[in-house]
Amino acid sequence: MEELQHNGLITDPKTKQIYIDKFGKNLISGVDYQVYISSKHGSGSGSYKVSEVAVTGQNMTLLIDFLVGDFEMGSAVMNQRILFFKTEPGCKIVDVITTKKTSNHKHISGTNGYYYTT
Repeated sequence: MEELQHNGLITDPKTKQIYIDKFGKNLISGVDYQVYISSKHGSGSGSYKVSEVAVTGQNMTLLIDFLVGDFEMGSAVMNQRILFFKTEPGCKIVDVITTKKTSNHKHISGTNGYYYTT
């Protein structure tokens, strides 16, 4: 698979449609989707889980956790994930904050940069 040229929440409608057309073959036609592309990470294992949603009017901020279990094996190659969030018409996601949780520490990243906490 080719390297994805974008990272984070895709806000440009044309770019968003390119990712929906190319990678969203199983999405429901005629439904509004927001597209988020993760930064590169070396864990092929793990999963994303929405842990918190903050709503202000019709704008949403999502907190999503990338969870890697103690006994999950991942690949050493760098990879990215594309997440499709189904939204109601007129609503939009304005920020996605991600955390990567492992047994020893937590990484936090968002649109304001990348932070590390223990």
